[in-house]
Amino acid sequence: GDGDTVNILKKLLDTFGIPMTVHLVFDNSLSDSPALLNFLQEKIATNTIEVVFHGLSHRCSENVSKIFVFYHKYQAEYLEDSEFLREKTTKMYLESSTLLGNNLGICPPCWIALKKNLIFFNSLRPAFIETMLYISKQQNKYFSSVVSLGSPGKKELSFLKIIAKNIYYLSLLFKVRRIRVAIHECDLYNPQSMVFFKRVIASLEKQPFRSVLLKELV
Repeated sequence: GDGDTVNILKKLLDTFGIPMTVHLVFDNSLSDSPALLNFLQEKIATNTIEVVFHGLSHRCSENVSKIFVFYHKYQAEYLEDSEFLREKTTKMYLESSTLLGNNLGICPPCWIALKKNLIFFNSLRPAFIETMLYISKQQNKYFSSVVSLGSPGKKELSFLKIIAKNIYYLSLLFKVRRIRVAIHECDLYNPQSMVFFKRVIASLEKQPFRSVLLKELV
């Protein structure tokens, strides 16, 4: 999107008042969204926002393994072994990095990808690669837990809240140094989800934690 996406990002910045890493699905070029591009360039310049490349569609075909389909729901784009996908990704990643002035981080949708695609990501020389359990930079891996919900379904959301709370408390118990809080678009329209995230972030700020962009987390 263009102006609509800008409004969402402004609302998030106003709500939490902390630096924000934005995972964008590049289904279109940023050059086709001038308001969004200008906004991101301005916020990147002040270290308020950083942009992470989050795929081209956030969708994959039903050809992928069915083992984890309950988790990824055919949204894990880089579980596909497709040269065409890698070629399109290269073109969009390089163009987007040029427009925004630096190599972007990469986060495959659902935090998972084939090993072949992870090797491919490394060939693009991203600022970092983000997965479910760690952030990697220049062959170094840094463990990082994720507190996340990301579901519009009431029953599923109740289950996800239990998992998210357990991850949060275990992270504190085991003194995890790098905790990520991931807010998905569907969370923005669920008041209960937003209350949950406000409480988590407020609690973290009372602990000896500091809010930073992902590029600073490692």
